Amino acid sequence: MSITRVRLEYVHPWSNHAGLYLARADGLYADRGMDVEFTAGDSFRGDPATLLDRGECDIAFMRLIDLVRHQHGSEHRLVSVGVLNQRQIGGVVTRRSTGITRLRELEGHRVCIPLGTKRLLTELREAVETDGGDFTKVEIVPPGTWEPDMRDVEKGRFDAFVSVAAWEPYVGSTPPAEVVILDLDAVSKARHHSFFLAVRRETLERTPQAVRAFLEATDAGYHAAASDPDRAVEALQPAAANYDPETLRTSLTVLAPTWFDAAGRWGAADSAKVSGYLEWLISRGHLGVDPEEAREAVAAGCVTNEYLPR
Repeated sequence: MSITRVRLEYVHPWSNHAGLYLARADGLYADRGMDVEFTAGDSFRGDPATLLDRGECDIAFMRLIDLVRHQHGSEHRLVSVGVLNQRQIGGVVTRRSTGITRLRELEGHRVCIPLGTKRLLTELREAVETDGGDFTKVEIVPPGTWEPDMRDVEKGRFDAFVSVAAWEPYVGSTPPAEVVILDLDAVSKARHHSFFLAVRRETLERTPQAVRAFLEATDAGYHAAASDPDRAVEALQPAAANYDPETLRTSLTVLAPTWFDAAGRWGAADSAKVSGYLEWLISRGHLGVDPEEAREAVAAGCVTNEYLPR
């Protein structure tokens, strides 16, 4: 049985990975001859795309911006063979006591952008202005080197923050009914898939059936997690032992609908959404690589649905 090393996109497993862990717990990978290992951690040795490019893992989850950054000049070009979320799962998070109910009401409030990410700052500005607000009246608070969550709002460090709207809102003591989430995807000009599941091109050329088998098992795992969240939480809990089951279950319930497209399919990338987000990144100066090379990589199939279950 071959070991398949999967690098997760975040520093620890969380509810967005429930389908992976349930597929493993149910033996869906083992049935296909795979001994799957999930790893997470800091970026000391590089981000997931870098680790995949170097061959330190077999599969990795990453954002589109990292996928295209690892095309030019790389011995092993990376290929996305599935997407984890059909929409961006980021948003502005606050709680009812702040009185913030819509994006333009961020005026006069302190808002934290995690790790000072410039593309998030641009997206937030466009979203506030789309809602009729004056972004110059929003006080942006630098977070330092940590990613904020609801506990920072509870401590009064700021009034709202931009982050994953299906996780960080629920890790504090604020009851879910008091959580306010302002959906960026509803007004954003940067709608996109949140995470891409990628492999090296040489892997596709050498063992395409192994990639198909992994995707088949993962597809089944995510459908099972959506239909039986209690079992999904049970499978994920050992890897996310630092979070209680209620937090995992609440987050999973919010996330599950983002795993599937309108036809109920897991993993299928929307080519128009991929191209549209790429152009947004290019036009706002957030890509970091030659635009034409990025466009050529996408046109050449660095994002494909070919290996997903039919």
